[in-house]
Amino acid sequence: MMQRAEWTIELFSERTISGVAALAAKCFTTPWSEAIYRRELENPQSVGFACIGNGTVIGFIHCNFVLDELTLNTLCVSENYRRQGIARQLWDAVRSMMQGVCTVCYLEVRESNVAARTLYASLGFVQNGYRARYYSQPEEAAVLMEASLV
Repeated sequence: MMQRAEWTIELFSERTISGVAALAAKCFTTPWSEAIYRRELENPQSVGFACIGNGTVIGFIHCNFVLDELTLNTLCVSENYRRQGIARQLWDAVRSMMQGVCTVCYLEVRESNVAARTLYASLGFVQNGYRARYYSQPEEAAVLMEASLV
């Protein structure tokens, strides 16, 4: 568990899943349900970290991996806590855990989400593709990105 005075970062657990789902519902137009995140607790190819501040989930990251490929499914920080390094700490926790297991990480992000794309670039991700009309609600293209983990 990584810790900072204002928050802690810990692996997903029964204690954090409802907060993860609640934050996802606030941040995304088509969020995963609590049931889906709960199933991921049992998935041996799933890794997730929650950032806990003031007794609540204020950020989280969720990934899946197959062989040596990691997919970053979701990275989310509560609006009041953004731009404080939480997303970077969450990514660092996953990267540290998956070092030696995976060699590359992939993700897709809404084309209009410039803040996320800038963050991902600062974390070492580079654009490697584009999918028109990938997202719905609203319909939008996805920018595909990847980062080396070696």
